[in-house]
Amino acid sequence: MIRRITLIARTIFTEALRRREIYVIVILTLALLAAASMVHFFHLAWLHKFYDEISLQVMSVATAITTIVLAARQLPREFERRTIYTLLARPLARWEFILGKYVGVVASGVFCLSLFMGVFCLSRLASIGSFHWAIFAQFVYLQVLAVAVLSALAFLLSMLLAYDAAIVTTMLLYLLGQCLTNALIVLHDYVGAAGRAALIVLNYIVPQPALFDLSAKVIHEWPPLTAGTLAMVTAYALMFIVPYMALSYGLFRRRAL
Repeated sequence: MIRRITLIARTIFTEALRRREIYVIVILTLALLAAASMVHFFHLAWLHKFYDEISLQVMSVATAITTIVLAARQLPREFERRTIYTLLARPLARWEFILGKYVGVVASGVFCLSLFMGVFCLSRLASIGSFHWAIFAQFVYLQVLAVAVLSALAFLLSMLLAYDAAIVTTMLLYLLGQCLTNALIVLHDYVGAAGRAALIVLNYIVPQPALFDLSAKVIHEWPPLTAGTLAMVTAYALMFIVPYMALSYGLFRRRAL
């Protein structure tokens, strides 16, 4: 069982490594970091921190976009190419197939994230010379959770919508989630009972990527989060991953082949 899941995940990961989009995004990020280094040359330390924070956020968004595109195409592509029939003709359960695909996409997203983080660390050490590794490690961990959540969401939408629609809808939900955290706070006191009910529903069905973003805390060298806080954020991520993947499997299982 584990061998079959690993084999599928490894195939997805290998395909992702061969795609040029990841490396193009890394090169663009390098250009952004180079611009930040130029600002440091003029001894504008506060502005350098601003660019570093923007760089981290751009890396997070780029990783999210890469993950969404990769995840949303997995299942529709198998049906379009009819390779799904060959794969499931072997002694391979449908849940093993979809779990292997999911693990492969998450691994690919983490690889993309690791490229960005490596570039950022080198730039940070070269320009500042110091680094608070504890909060940075937590930032990376939460970004991995964000990759896992977005992958699960894209898988679910790819079973409900066409390939292009799944990508666009996932990206729109990602953008909505970015704004939802502040919107819940600001709008709560200005809407009626129906509006508050809608906000509560959105809070439980749309993940909020802002909760996984520690970029400002990394740049401004905040103390690391407590173990309890990390556990709560992890539970929050699982609150979306488990039902998203369960629904994806349910839809995949009922789909006629």
